Amino acid sequence: MIMETHGDICRLGYLRIIPCLLEDGEPKAFDFLGTLLFEIVKNAEDEDFLIEKPIGLITRPVNARNYVTLAAELDLIDRRSQTLGNFGKLYLCMSSSARFRRLVEGVEPLKLIDLLMLNDAEKLFFLWALFARDYPFIQLIASWAIKRGKFRRQEAMIYAMEEAYPQSLKKILPRSRYEEVEEAEKLRERRLTIGDKLEWIKSSQYAKYRHIAPPRFEWLVDVGILKRSGRGKYELNQQMIYDPQRVLKLASLTPAKIEQYLFNDFLKPLSRLYRRASRHDVFKALIEVYGSMARYFGEEVDLRRMECMTVLALIERGLIAELNEIHDSFNSFALQFPDKIYVTPGPGGRSSLAYIDIRNLEI
Repeated sequence: MIMETHGDICRLGYLRIIPCLLEDGEPKAFDFLGTLLFEIVKNAEDEDFLIEKPIGLITRPVNARNYVTLAAELDLIDRRSQTLGNFGKLYLCMSSSARFRRLVEGVEPLKLIDLLMLNDAEKLFFLWALFARDYPFIQLIASWAIKRGKFRRQEAMIYAMEEAYPQSLKKILPRSRYEEVEEAEKLRERRLTIGDKLEWIKSSQYAKYRHIAPPRFEWLVDVGILKRSGRGKYELNQQMIYDPQRVLKLASLTPAKIEQYLFNDFLKPLSRLYRRASRHDVFKALIEVYGSMARYFGEEVDLRRMECMTVLALIERGLIAELNEIHDSFNSFALQFPDKIYVTPGPGGRSSLAYIDIRNLEI
């Protein structure tokens, strides 16, 4: 669960820049990263997009620093080493990262809409990262939002902080920190003792609600599950690329089961939007994804994550294939090229590791 959030970190799109700032492998202090991020985005202009009054914009160095903190919570940054985290490395394996590399290098400026809006593959990537890293808090909020259909921010904040938040802490915190759970369980009682609305808005408890809950509603907007329907109002995004019932199913799963479902049954609605990938398409994407991942993770690559990233790579090309299809294809290729493709058990019973000798491998 993401423990440190701020009310101004509402736009996931900015996070794509941060792995590009760390690609050189050199550790960078979070304050320094925040300064770099602010300098890169401060001159982004887009008058037409600004008419929509987007929220969560980086307007000050402190905003940028808060986005760096979120990147660490999502494992885009490894907090201990101050270098790339696992999800940061995975993002750099996506084709869409190329334009943010060019932005960081000063080669190609981007408009504000380009900095904020996600394509379909990026929406799935951040949905994956959020549901893995913010478990179970974001899942409870997503389930509640889908069942409600329409809601105001105030009622959503109350649900998130007085029901979902205590439940989530109870699941993730050890007994030695149970006092934090007890404090969270008292939030409703304390709110009800504040009779005056203005006094409530000025209270430190309201500030806590505002920093923790609203960003998560906005993240669900960015990944396409919700949409804003007015000032302080949200509703289910009827044009979303996913099926709401599948989102509910996804939200019921533990992190260990998310990848298997997210990149299989969850993707079925996308078949109406994308052309089915051929075996040649899958093989080509697998080899290219392996090459990218080997650059960041070493030559032995986590097989499951390579297959998940292949799903995203195909979507970026306008193609669709589910995880099971890609896994079957990989096994077929391993039989076809036993001297160039093989799998070894992962350490400690974790996911298997794949090795592909891409030299002179005919695609």
